[in-house]
Amino acid sequence: MTTTQPKTITTGTSGSPAAVVEVPMPVSEDSVWQWRRDFEANGSSGGNARVHTRTQLHIGRWSGDVENAAQVAARLMDNAARHSSPPPRARLGLRLAVIATGEILIEVTDPLPDFPHFTEAVTWQPTEGQRARGLWIAQHLGARLSYAVADDRRSKTVQALVPGTPA
Repeated sequence: MTTTQPKTITTGTSGSPAAVVEVPMPVSEDSVWQWRRDFEANGSSGGNARVHTRTQLHIGRWSGDVENAAQVAARLMDNAARHSSPPPRARLGLRLAVIATGEILIEVTDPLPDFPHFTEAVTWQPTEGQRARGLWIAQHLGARLSYAVADDRRSKTVQALVPGTPA
């Protein structure tokens, strides 16, 4: 996948200020382990991503919090299915890559090349009584988020970098 420079931002937890982070895009031979699958964009996309992520990370013996990573993958996939306006039977890509630091890189590719309100989406904070949103949940599970538009401007990839635990 060829992409432009990633747009990166993350927020701290518990209301700490936003900070820009560098998330590695793209990752290729630098990964220790990789897995990829496409899913149909529909209401089951998030659940399918969660199940497959959990299974693959257990098979790959990833040392981090598998449940958190599976939830992050589900949130990203669900957001892509809901917000990217995919055409009927469109496919969404899910890629998992364990990088040399032990972190898991979760990538979801969708057919919408723009993410016009990315900064607002990742800095949004719920008010009392308001339901939490997908990217907010992903960050509170420890993910650092970024996205990049493909060079052909036909898609984008949203990345989440989730910490592993020391072996």
